[in-house]
Amino acid sequence: MKYLIVVASLLVFLSGCKSTRETAGDRAVPHRKTDEILGLMKEKEVDCHWLSIKYDVEIKSEKFEDSFKMYVRMKQDSVIWISATYYAVEVARFLFLPDTVKFMDRKNNKYYVGDYNYIQDRFKVETNFEILESLLLSNSIKLLEIEAAEGKIRSSKDDGNYYLSFLKKGQLRRALRNEGEATDLELDIGLWVDPNGFRLTKTSITDFESGRNLVAEYTDYKELCNTTFPNVTLYTAQSANEQAEVKTSVMKITTGKEVSLSFTIPEKYEALVP
Repeated sequence: MKYLIVVASLLVFLSGCKSTRETAGDRAVPHRKTDEILGLMKEKEVDCHWLSIKYDVEIKSEKFEDSFKMYVRMKQDSVIWISATYYAVEVARFLFLPDTVKFMDRKNNKYYVGDYNYIQDRFKVETNFEILESLLLSNSIKLLEIEAAEGKIRSSKDDGNYYLSFLKKGQLRRALRNEGEATDLELDIGLWVDPNGFRLTKTSITDFESGRNLVAEYTDYKELCNTTFPNVTLYTAQSANEQAEVKTSVMKITTGKEVSLSFTIPEKYEALVP
């Protein structure tokens, strides 16, 4: 593990030196300081207050392929409501609040109400409300501001984009360890930023200890509220043993309209124990 951490540190250090080996495409990108890039990104963040999106979701792995519909309703910075339907039948519903997660498994008549540890342990990734909202909106500034204040972010150019990178340290309970035990976590985070629209083209989160990597690629940006929004997002999750892809395509999007965020748990449902 120590060896992997050293490798991770070297990768981040080298990423900060990319500007010395720029390609022709990189040379066409104007030079900007990290603070300037962050400022321009902040101006282009999605700020819709109320947002409703219907997605077509395609899942692909070595073992299976399938698709379903996902409905996202959001009051920005306050609550995220998600419903997944399979052949017009709801199979799962989530309600994410800044400090609370609510989840209903419609197929097995079970539910969960608690903190984000359940999501972290079940899916083996660090997450919270801000990370989830960031991934859905392709916003990133709230996650970057803390790192920037501590001077951890490096900027360079890569593949015709601005490239921001940093190592994020924290703790995470893991399902594979004893329940309640905390372990140090070191994530290598990279963000590619379009030099014209200052919206994300790609993000990458790597946990070197577990060998897990999550990449989100944002394409087909369309005008939305005060900025632009990616109509197609491709998420690729990879570990030592498997790889899976999830592609979300916007089918319909509505802004500025308050919507229902109902979440009533039937009495017959059984509580899930993390």
